[in-house]
Amino acid sequence: KGAADLVGFGGPDWTRDPSKLGEPISFGSQVDRHQVRGSPVVPGTAQLVHSDDDTMLYAVIILKSQYEAGYYQGDEFQPGTKIDFEEEFAKACREKRYVLRDFKWDASAASKSAMVREQLQVEVDGMKSALMRWCKTHYGDAFVAWMHIKVIRVFVESVLRYGLPVDFTAVLYKVHTGKDVQLTQALDKALGNATEDDLEEDGDEYHDFVLLKFEP
Repeated sequence: KGAADLVGFGGPDWTRDPSKLGEPISFGSQVDRHQVRGSPVVPGTAQLVHSDDDTMLYAVIILKSQYEAGYYQGDEFQPGTKIDFEEEFAKACREKRYVLRDFKWDASAASKSAMVREQLQVEVDGMKSALMRWCKTHYGDAFVAWMHIKVIRVFVESVLRYGLPVDFTAVLYKVHTGKDVQLTQALDKALGNATEDDLEEDGDEYHDFVLLKFEP
């Protein structure tokens, strides 16, 4: 066949229509591919980078351009054309109200960023280890000081409520999870007459005894 039949608009018509299986394949100028366009996004490259309540950031890889081969029309060669996919993709994103940001891979910058990240990770791990050792060393002292403050508060509030001379008993209860309300009701029933509506001016619960909760 002649050159026009073989070159045409870019090759055979590889149809996806199963009803055309077994039919002769069209080549060259018999196939006009100018009206057949797909997405320039490389399949499977869309990746979610980050998301929050308002926005989502995706990264995609697209084909930069497409070259449509030239062809012979008679004895005259018609040069091919180049289609810029980047501009068309940006235009489509603007029409859909997507914010597009261009990203070009720089191997040297990526390697530097990886090295800096590794160094920072080493520093963070070292600081975390030092912090954990400091917390383990000082946790006991902090806990004892906290308990001393609770005891002092119990003593002061008891004196303010019951007066002098000091005549009261301080008791420490260990309550099972979810049983604190039942314990408070039992103490109210045994030691006082307070109701659920008895509240102090600052909104705290009021009881006929001094009650301080300790939740480490």
